[in-house]
Amino acid sequence: MKKNLLLVLFIMMTTIASAQFTIWEDDFDDADASDWTLLDRDGNGSNWFTRKNIQVDPNTGAIVGGNVDVLGTYNIDFATLGYLPTTEDNFAISPAIDASFYSGKLSLTLHAQPSIFDSNQDLFVYGSTSPDPTTFTLISTITLERTSTEEAEFKDYTVDISQFKGETAVYIAFGTIKDKQFIGYEIDKISIVAESLLGVDDITLESQVCRINQNPVQESLQLQLAEQYQNEETALKIYNSNGILVKESPYKPENLSVSDLPQGFYFLAVSNNGVSKKLKFIKK
Repeated sequence: MKKNLLLVLFIMMTTIASAQFTIWEDDFDDADASDWTLLDRDGNGSNWFTRKNIQVDPNTGAIVGGNVDVLGTYNIDFATLGYLPTTEDNFAISPAIDASFYSGKLSLTLHAQPSIFDSNQDLFVYGSTSPDPTTFTLISTITLERTSTEEAEFKDYTVDISQFKGETAVYIAFGTIKDKQFIGYEIDKISIVAESLLGVDDITLESQVCRINQNPVQESLQLQLAEQYQNEETALKIYNSNGILVKESPYKPENLSVSDLPQGFYFLAVSNNGVSKKLKFIKK
């Protein structure tokens, strides 16, 4: 049994060392962007919103929905198909993304296109560690390419956002080009991946503040916390090896059960009033 466990741990650690880790993604398949902040900064009533990519009905010439769920913004009147009187200045801010468990290169990938009947269009990518729109700085300008007129031409565009690795809250924003008429920008999917997880030596953990008494863990996490953190203001969050939150709870004197979690490699994040510690553990 012990040999089998060691073999499992070796395989898991080898896989983790060579894998890329998805920190966050959104494909808009649920047509829900309620966790985004969508700003109509020019105040003309036209903004980013979720819909199907636009297509034209060959029989009527009307704009209809295509087959791809997108976050889009448009500079046309859908009824007349003419340009809006003013050019767009719209800003789409992502929800908070936790990159604190990751190291190496962080990459943002967009699967996007200029809408049909458009030409190449520049999309501005911004980043910040605050949701305040005034704090965002330009990371990159992506030229979304189009070679045909009426066909979908979604492509992957990748931006290095490694400056945000290790941050507990990262916000990515997209801005449209100003003072230029366009037909539309359509984003099918957004993802952020990391090259590697933080190693044990990278994680600033003071054992006198917090440690796990047993590791690997089978039934529950037996935590040893400094006295000042032994209260319900201390938040416990468990993430799987892909960075997905799988369990959370305020601190309680009784141990935190992990019996419902499948075997694998996990992070425990312990935070209280701005102090945050991270521990790796194995659920067997």
